[in-house]
Amino acid sequence: MSSSPLIEVVFEVRFAPKNNFATELLIAINQVFGNHLSIIHADGLQFPAELKAQQQEFYYVPSYRVNYSLFSLWISDGALIVLMNTLDSQYKGWCDFKEIPLQIIEILKRKDKVNEIQRFSLKYTNLIPTELALKDLNISLKIGNKDLNESEKLSLKTEIKEGDFISITDISSHVELENRSDITGETRRLAGTLFIIDVISNKGISGSENVDADFLEGLEILHTKAKQIYSTIYQNKN
Repeated sequence: MSSSPLIEVVFEVRFAPKNNFATELLIAINQVFGNHLSIIHADGLQFPAELKAQQQEFYYVPSYRVNYSLFSLWISDGALIVLMNTLDSQYKGWCDFKEIPLQIIEILKRKDKVNEIQRFSLKYTNLIPTELALKDLNISLKIGNKDLNESEKLSLKTEIKEGDFISITDISSHVELENRSDITGETRRLAGTLFIIDVISNKGISGSENVDADFLEGLEILHTKAKQIYSTIYQNKN
């Protein structure tokens, strides 16, 4: 995918949660990645075990944020999230980025969590500059007999399920937003058409003998689907 409109890339893996597992993961992550810039305590540390047992969603609230020079890791009792903001580093492409999720899987293997993976996903957030508006997006909509033109405000979200995969596309025109770096705190104001692609695999990894191959295959499918959506909808002529 072209890096020009790209704001952020996110990889998330969810697994069966365990109370205070985030702290175990933090130790394991430091052993693998090392050289972090900072470790931030987050909201997940505030929830008692009793509350998490009653309301499972609290297991997925991050307890720690670990900042590195090129990306951040969010750690909870039931998930690991990799966030790369182009404000911090240029996205060098899929081959480079996927090495981080592959290292994450190695950590989960060490913690005997691989066979408890419930889902993993890739999310790309793009902001197409205002001057391009909707003219470079391959979409056509009518309300009644009226065609929507470039000057109209648009918000469109689609969700398509194909087997174990879900592809979510979210397009909003005439958006103004603030992109903030978790690492440096730097901010930039952006305006244009927001184009988000979120592809999810609800298929776990079964059988430890094929973990690496199964996970890599799933990752590649996620990336291929996201790339196909991007190139089909965003008709960039540059």
